[in-house]
Amino acid sequence: MARTPVTAETLTLSLRECADRLGVHYMTAYKYVRHGRLAATKVGAEWRVLASDLEVFLAGPAPGEPAPWADRLGARMISGDHSGAWGVIEAAMSSGLDPAAVYERLLAPALRDIGDGWARGAVTIDEEHRASTTAARLLGRLGPRFIRRGRPRGRVVIGTPPGERHALPVSMAADHFRGAGWEVLELGCDLPVADFVNSVRQTMPVAAIGISVTTESSLRAAHDLIRSLRFAELGPVLLGGGAVTPEAALRFDADAWATDGPGGVVALEELSA
Repeated sequence: MARTPVTAETLTLSLRECADRLGVHYMTAYKYVRHGRLAATKVGAEWRVLASDLEVFLAGPAPGEPAPWADRLGARMISGDHSGAWGVIEAAMSSGLDPAAVYERLLAPALRDIGDGWARGAVTIDEEHRASTTAARLLGRLGPRFIRRGRPRGRVVIGTPPGERHALPVSMAADHFRGAGWEVLELGCDLPVADFVNSVRQTMPVAAIGISVTTESSLRAAHDLIRSLRFAELGPVLLGGGAVTPEAALRFDADAWATDGPGGVVALEELSA
């Protein structure tokens, strides 16, 4: 039987072997892995590194090339490595990124890439679930850093229409709003229209009502929700999310639209001006 030749693309090394080649202590090599700087896969109780990945690490980034934080974070999230994922975020913040930038330059791209990988079949369902669970825990640690002291500028309610099950974009947008000085009530995802409307009514007065739509299949439900909110005359509607286009926002009679949290903050500014 022919044997597959061992190459840099197939040869794996232990962390101790990597440390020897790098000329560093074993724990330093382990720190590189935990912070996502050195790609590695856990096999049983041992971390293994592709020789090709070690070569990339040794070469270092090209001059002026940004650190691949999102790739590092995504790898840790897929493996369900919460402490390693947090290590990547800590390293990114130590380099000068604030929590809002971490959301937009690390978490959002990592989640998007993992979602795209799942759609292509490159990421399994269990890997996607591990990544989502890890992301939720990271948001729980980062969220309090967005809260500003002082009197809030106003109140915002945000959630998704029925059938939309992506809660993480809601939480991320809510944190962006809090960072801009707004008081936010999060309704989570997949809330029936009547309950959504009732929650807004109990929270009045509100500066805006945010509706997050990540999947195109949820756009029709978003339209129905907006019609119910319009009928109840509860406040301006901000439609946002990856599935939203300006044409959809106009067709659904939304007062403003955005594709992400920072864009939502700008839209809120315009609505409250």
